[in-house]
Amino acid sequence: MKTVSIKSRLHRLIVKILLVSFGCTLITWVALLFIGEDKTYYANHYEKMIPSIEEQVKREKDSLMEESGKEFLEQIIPKEGFKYKVVNKNGGYQYGTLPDKSDMTKERLLENLNLVNSGPGDYYEKYIPILSEEGSLQGVLLLYYTLKVTAINESEVMLVKIISFLFLFAPFLYITLFTILFVRRLSLQLKKPLGQLMEATASIRDRNLQFSFNDSGNITEVKELTIAFEQMRDELSDSLQREWNMQKKRKEAIAALAHDIRTPLTIIQGHVEGLEEAHKKGIDRFERYIPVIKKNMASAVKLVHDLSDTAILESDSFELCKVEFDPMEFLIDKLEDYELLCKEEGVQFIGKIEDEREQKVNIKADPHRLTQVFNNLLSNSIRFVDQGEILFEVHLKEERITIKIADDGPGFSAEQITKLFDAFYQGSRRKGHAGLGLHIAKSIIEKHDGTIRAENGDNGGALLTISLPIVNA
Repeated sequence: MKTVSIKSRLHRLIVKILLVSFGCTLITWVALLFIGEDKTYYANHYEKMIPSIEEQVKREKDSLMEESGKEFLEQIIPKEGFKYKVVNKNGGYQYGTLPDKSDMTKERLLENLNLVNSGPGDYYEKYIPILSEEGSLQGVLLLYYTLKVTAINESEVMLVKIISFLFLFAPFLYITLFTILFVRRLSLQLKKPLGQLMEATASIRDRNLQFSFNDSGNITEVKELTIAFEQMRDELSDSLQREWNMQKKRKEAIAALAHDIRTPLTIIQGHVEGLEEAHKKGIDRFERYIPVIKKNMASAVKLVHDLSDTAILESDSFELCKVEFDPMEFLIDKLEDYELLCKEEGVQFIGKIEDEREQKVNIKADPHRLTQVFNNLLSNSIRFVDQGEILFEVHLKEERITIKIADDGPGFSAEQITKLFDAFYQGSRRKGHAGLGLHIAKSIIEKHDGTIRAENGDNGGALLTISLPIVNA
C-alpha cells in the first residue's frame, strides 16, 4: 500500500478545507445578495446622495445660515444615515442634528473644505462650503454619513444584521466547520493503527512480547512507528536475554563472594578451635592467634557491609540523608583522619584544600555517605600504594567541589578503567574484597548529582576525580 507522509496529508487537508470553504462562501454570498437585494441599502447608498445635497446647498447659498435654513436642510438630508452641523465662516456653531455643538477653529475649517475625513464613531465627514451671492464664504455645512449596509425598512433591521454578519463571517464559519469534519475523518483513519500501538504498549507493560500489527494505515510516519515498535519488541527480547545472562553472572559473582566470606570465617573457626585446644593443654597462643582472627573478622565484616550497601543503594526507595554543614570544616576533619591513618600504615599523606569561593556558605549533602566514598577510595590507594605517597587534593569553587585522590601505585590498565565501577568487578582478584567499593562510591556520588572518573595520573599511579555540585543550604 502506498503511504503518504503526515506533512503531505496535512497540506492536502488544508488545501481541501480552503477550497471547499471558498466555494461554499461564494454560494452563500450569492444567496445572501439575492435575499438582501430588496431589503437593504448598499454601503455607499448615502454617499451617492451627497452630490444632490451639495447642488441644493449651492442654490440656497447663504440663506442656509439663517434659522430658516434648518427646515430646508432637514428636508433634503435624510434622517437615516446622516447627521449634519452648520458653522459660520469663523467656525461658530449655528445649528444641526449632530450632538457635538462645539465651535471649531477657522484654520481647521479652511483646511478641510470639500474634503472627506473620518468623523466620530462610524461616520465620515464632508465639509461643504456655503457661499454668498458674490461667492464669498459665509459658512460650512459639515455633513456626516455612514458607509455600511442598512435596512430599507426598520422592521427588517435584525434580518439585515444577520445577513451582514453571515456575509462577513461566512469564510471563518465554513473553515471551522470543514476543519472539524476533515480532522475527524483523519482521526478515524488514525484510530485503528494507533489503537494497535496502544495495545502493543499494554502488552509490553505486561511483559508479553508476542504481538504483531495487521494494519499500519497509509500514513508514512504511523507505518514507520509500527515498524519501530516491532524492532523495539525484538530489541526488548534481546535485552531480556542479556538481563538473564547478567543475572547468571551476578549469581556466579555472589557464589564467588560467598567463597571469599567462607575463607576468613574458616580461618577464624580454625584459630578459635586452636585456642580452645591450646587452653586445655595449658599452652598460650593468644597473642599469636588473636591478630589473625581480628584481621579475618574485619575482612568478613567489610564484605557483608559492601553487599548490604549495594543492595540499599540500588533500591528505588533509597534516599540520601542530606543535612546542612560547613564543607571546609568537614574536609579538614577528613584530611586529619586520613593523615593519621596513613601514618599508621607507613604511608606519606599529602592533603591540600583550595577555597576559591567568595561566599563561605554551608552546603546541603549527606556527610555520612561522602565519608563512605572517601574511605573506600583511600583504602584502595593504601592497598595499592608503591613508594608510600597518597595525594588528597580539594578545590572549592562557587558552584562545584572537585576532589582528586592519587597514589603512586601501578595505576589502571585500559580494560580496568572501563569496568572499574561495575558491581563485583575485581580486576586482578584479591581475596577478601567483593569488587563493590568503587561501585558503591559511584552510586553515592551520582545520587548527589555528581560524577566520578578514574584515570592514570602523570606519575602513572591511579587518579580518581570526584566532582560535586554545591547545593546551598
